[in-house]
Amino acid sequence: MKLPKRLIGLAFLMPFMALYMLFYFISTGYAVYLSFFRQRGLNPPVFVGWQNFTQALSDSQFLASLEQIARFGLLQIPIMLGLALIFALYTDSHKNRLASVFSTIMFVPYALPGVMSGLMWGYLYSKSLSPFQIVFGKDFDFLSQDHLLFAVGNIFTWTYTGYYSLILGSSLKSIAPELYEAATVDGANAWQIIYFIKLPMLRPTLVLTLLFAIIGVLQIFTEPFIIRSLAYVPVNLTPNLYVYANAFSYGNFNYAAALSVIIAILTFAFSSLLLGLIRRLA
Repeated sequence: MKLPKRLIGLAFLMPFMALYMLFYFISTGYAVYLSFFRQRGLNPPVFVGWQNFTQALSDSQFLASLEQIARFGLLQIPIMLGLALIFALYTDSHKNRLASVFSTIMFVPYALPGVMSGLMWGYLYSKSLSPFQIVFGKDFDFLSQDHLLFAVGNIFTWTYTGYYSLILGSSLKSIAPELYEAATVDGANAWQIIYFIKLPMLRPTLVLTLLFAIIGVLQIFTEPFIIRSLAYVPVNLTPNLYVYANAFSYGNFNYAAALSVIIAILTFAFSSLLLGLIRRLA
C-alpha cells in the first residue's frame, strides 16, 4: 500500500517533533508551573500565585543583571553585526579568490564548543599567561570587575561574528547577478553597488540576524560561567547566570523558574517589538 506524500513527510518529522515537545514545550510548561509555587523546608510546595514574580521585579540583583545586559547589548550587537556585514561583503567580492577559505576560518570559532572557547580565552586573559600583557602592560587585568563584561563580549563577538557573516553571505549569493551587470553597465562602481543594491537586498536578513543577536545576548551564560573557574564573576553578571545561582547555589528552583519565565517574556517582547517596528518602517 502506497502512503500519501503528506504522511511520509509527517513520519520523517515525528522523531524531531517528539524531542522538540519533550525538551521545549514540556520543560517550558513545567518551569511555568514551578514558578507559581514556593518550597518551604522539607514541606510540600505551596501555591503562592504571583509572589515569585513580584519578588523578581523588586530584586535589585536581578534588575541590575538586566541593566548590565542591556548596556552590553547596545554596545556589542552593533559591533558584532557590523563586523559580520563587512566580512560578508568581503567574501562576496569577485576579486576575493580565497572567499571560501576565509569563510571557513571565520566559521571555525562558532563550530568550537562554547566550553572550549571560554577556557581558551580565559587563559588568554590570565595575567600570568596572557600574551596581551605585552600591549596593555603587566598590571592590566582583563578579568577584573571593570573589564570582565568587555572580556565576555570579546568572546561572544569572536564566537558569533563568523556565524552571522555566513548567514549574510548566503543571502548575498541569492541576489541575481544580472542586477550587478546592469548596474555596471550604467556606470556604477563597487561602492555604489554595495549601497544601492546589496544593502537594500540584505535588509530582511539583517533584521533576522538582529533578532538572533538580541536573543543570544539575553541568553549569555556559558562564557561567564566558564570564566568563574579563573576569576571572580558576580552571580548577577548576566540574567541567566543569576537564574543558575538561584537554582543550584541557593536551591531556590521555584524562584529560578519565575526568573526564567520573565527572561523568556522579555525576549519575546523585544523580538515582537522589533518586528513590528521594521514592518512599520518597510
